Amino acid sequence: MKNIVLKNGTVIDGTLDSTSEIKDILIENKKIRKVGNLTKKELKNAKVIDCSGMYIMPGLINMHAHLFGTGKPSSVLGGGFLQKIVILFTKTSIGHKILDVLVKSAVQQELYSGVTTLRTVGDFEYSDIRIRDKVREGEIVGPRMFCSGPAITVPTGHGDGTFATTKETPEELREEVRIRVKQGADFIKICTTGGVMDAKEKGHPGELKMSLEQTLAVTNEAHKNGLIVASHTESPEGMTVAINGGVDTIEHSSPFTDDEAKILKDRNGALIITCSPAVPLAKLPGSVTKLSDFAQFNSQVVLDNMINGAKIAKEKGIQIGLGTDASCPFTTQYNMWRELLFYKKLADLTEKDAIYAATLSNAKILGIDDITGSIHENKYADILVLKENPLENLEALREPTYIFLEGKKIRMRPKKNKKIETALDSIMAEM
Repeated sequence: MKNIVLKNGTVIDGTLDSTSEIKDILIENKKIRKVGNLTKKELKNAKVIDCSGMYIMPGLINMHAHLFGTGKPSSVLGGGFLQKIVILFTKTSIGHKILDVLVKSAVQQELYSGVTTLRTVGDFEYSDIRIRDKVREGEIVGPRMFCSGPAITVPTGHGDGTFATTKETPEELREEVRIRVKQGADFIKICTTGGVMDAKEKGHPGELKMSLEQTLAVTNEAHKNGLIVASHTESPEGMTVAINGGVDTIEHSSPFTDDEAKILKDRNGALIITCSPAVPLAKLPGSVTKLSDFAQFNSQVVLDNMINGAKIAKEKGIQIGLGTDASCPFTTQYNMWRELLFYKKLADLTEKDAIYAATLSNAKILGIDDITGSIHENKYADILVLKENPLENLEALREPTYIFLEGKKIRMRPKKNKKIETALDSIMAEM
């Protein structure tokens, strides 16, 4: 493959101390071979892309996505008879084929919007793993993928009867881990608490569902097999169980104590913040979201708790990553840039903080910062080229001019839902 040179672009390398400097980037054999002034020899026979006046940064890493949905609100998501029929259909051979088409589309929408690494946290019937394998084998163009397969939950827990497998006894839960190991899962996803839709009491979403014993059964078995555990956790009670139960990444999060912070930091744990579904469900009117006042109120509670948890983590030096929770209502597969903006505004951070969380910090949490997550020599050329400076306005990420995945230029653009975009833009205009 011919070498590529990105010439005269302003480089933002993804680190917290990143400076904005005009540099050339030489891409050779999928990797960044040099960042700086290039010699005539290095420019010779290379394809040169003039990036004058443009900005170059690492590709985004989405640490929390489901691939079975588009973000379009649907009555199927609310449960009931229709949902049961759909779930039964996903278990058939034809259902698997349709699932794989949906998941492939979701994966490519992520890539076409600038996500070069994707972590999936609970999908039906191992559809995420099937598509991941095709991406790795080169049959499908897609981002670098890390997949959990179906989540593991307990009776009445989050995902019960949908995107999770439901078990109860410690031995049954350990067996579910072993099944995922055989299926090739990259990590294990559990649900220690319920969510907004599971709540029974106004002001108290995230009802504790998994006991400490159940959580330890999963984490001990996963760690024994060399896998980390991610947990859906949306309340302080859930944080206590997840942290003391050995969970490695807390998804969503909530406030937690100093003692719990020390435990999580000592084992190099992390929080994955997902503002993207909570913001629209809390801020848009019920006539748009189809949520009750009860659910809308609890969405705001989840959002406030999540941001408070993130602030505690930042204060205590605990690693923070970002994900979208794509497939939730109003949370599309192509809006990772909004997650950065929501996080920046709600947590009162800088654009640089948000970019770091969505690039190098996410790579560190995944354990792949040696190959991606920043613009440095000998890392894969996972690169975005933007017309405007994201350090001044994160909306520059909305429409990347060029996307490179391992040195290959990606030419497609995501297909966007105009109604969802208009609704989300209205929220952002008021933030």
